[in-house]
Amino acid sequence: MVKRTTIVMLFLSLILVISCERGKVSDLVIARQELQERAYSKAEIRLEKLTAKQPQNIEAQSILAATYNRENKTQKLEATVSKLKELGQPAIDKLVDIMTREQSMSEDMVKILTLIGKPAVDKLIPLLASPTQYVRQDTVLILTNIGIPAAENLNKALDSPDAFIKAGAARVLGNIGDKTAIKALVKKLGDTNPLVKTESAIALYKLGDKSYVDAITNGLSATIVPVRRAAAVAIRDMVEMPAVEPLLKAAKDSDIQVRAAVVSALGKTKDKRAIVPLIDALKAKDSDIRNAAAESLKAIGEPAVMPLLELIKQEQDIATLQKAIQTLGDIGDKRAVDILNKLYAESKQPLVKQEAAIALNKIE
Repeated sequence: MVKRTTIVMLFLSLILVISCERGKVSDLVIARQELQERAYSKAEIRLEKLTAKQPQNIEAQSILAATYNRENKTQKLEATVSKLKELGQPAIDKLVDIMTREQSMSEDMVKILTLIGKPAVDKLIPLLASPTQYVRQDTVLILTNIGIPAAENLNKALDSPDAFIKAGAARVLGNIGDKTAIKALVKKLGDTNPLVKTESAIALYKLGDKSYVDAITNGLSATIVPVRRAAAVAIRDMVEMPAVEPLLKAAKDSDIQVRAAVVSALGKTKDKRAIVPLIDALKAKDSDIRNAAAESLKAIGEPAVMPLLELIKQEQDIATLQKAIQTLGDIGDKRAVDILNKLYAESKQPLVKQEAAIALNKIE
């Protein structure tokens, strides 16, 4: 994200230099540069003047709307979106083009296209199959924000020949709570594509039928990473008491996102069998996995204390030690006091000493 933004800024700067050399500097180019540099007031003034002279300039209106969004000027934003609506399909095409090409503008386009609403739906649905992950995610978010006005188009999208469009449509229908889609979603449980099956099961679960938890859980063993991710996140976020066995099998998934979600979900089981894989996850290089493991061990509580103390006695990695100490402090079991006191007195690592002191204060 930082690299992409830097490249955009360098590109805009290059355009500025070339334009200056030619004696012509586009107000739109300068305003884009100002927006990237967070000089929002300057960009606003420049774009307001430009759009006053050129009210049909769709790109200028789009960038002005983005500027208002970043300034949290809601009334001006809504007024500019109304103008973009009046400009019709070409304006929607431009907004979508900006969203798909400029990730630095994606949050602004999500807000603006949400305000455009139903007129944007037909243009958005094909983006559910975008090869770019952030575009797919933003599209799901926009369609979810638009809500029920998008439902008819989304129901039709369930019959798309493209599996990603079908899966994305199922996800949004579940998000917006459209119960008229239940029959079509049940039908999609028989789809040949595992992602469509899993997203349909998740949507049906969201729509109130908890009997589809097994169909969601089955997604954890899929060979396709997006299926495992969808299943793991759904179990973490929705299922109150997930079955521990499938989660234990998935606890060492090769995909970081899947593993982090599974490790987090293990805490909800409160099952002692989860302690060993959670201790192992506490040693992971990825901070999201370590943080999820710490929270899950905290949720399991007292049964995790002795395994955590054993880990502290042997572990040399500072990040792992810190998380283990923090977790013991959060659990608050007095059996940890002696070892934590020893760590505080003998450790040569300032961060370890600091965490031990904090944990002891929590316990005592």
